[in-house]
Amino acid sequence: MDSSKDKLNSETSTIDRRQQKRHAFSATTEVKELATGGRSSTRAADLSQKGCYLDSLNPLPVGAKIQVRIIWGGEEVICTGIVRESHPGLGMGVAFTDMDEGRTALIEKWIKKLDSSEPERLSPSPRAETSNAAPPNSRDALALKLIELMQKKGLLTSNEVASLLRDEIA
Repeated sequence: MDSSKDKLNSETSTIDRRQQKRHAFSATTEVKELATGGRSSTRAADLSQKGCYLDSLNPLPVGAKIQVRIIWGGEEVICTGIVRESHPGLGMGVAFTDMDEGRTALIEKWIKKLDSSEPERLSPSPRAETSNAAPPNSRDALALKLIELMQKKGLLTSNEVASLLRDEIA
């Protein structure tokens, strides 16, 4: 059989499976391989209605059945999935297999938040509200933008943001 034809068929089938838009995402993820019970912690690098991409130096093989726990913004989704793509040293593409209404609604909520063009407004620190200090310099403004972005991506909790904003930016 012609290997270039096999490669083309493989690439086409991968493209055909991508029926949902992917959204840049960064979330703590725990994976359990159902056949062996093996567990690992990783990060979800993108998210769609039907699956996600998990960063992993040692991804599971295509076809492996897994349980995925994704934690983002103080909420979590736990579902089963199947590995559809495996890239050693990079990660694996996972298709969700048991999405009920609740899980689907939470994923939709996360995607809506990721797609929102208006970042969440951070509440100023109590000290900033009462301070007569000059407007923030460009480094302070950049730091505030970075904190906003990290919160929107789910890398910082509201408590962590509040703590950072209470501390003076040096």
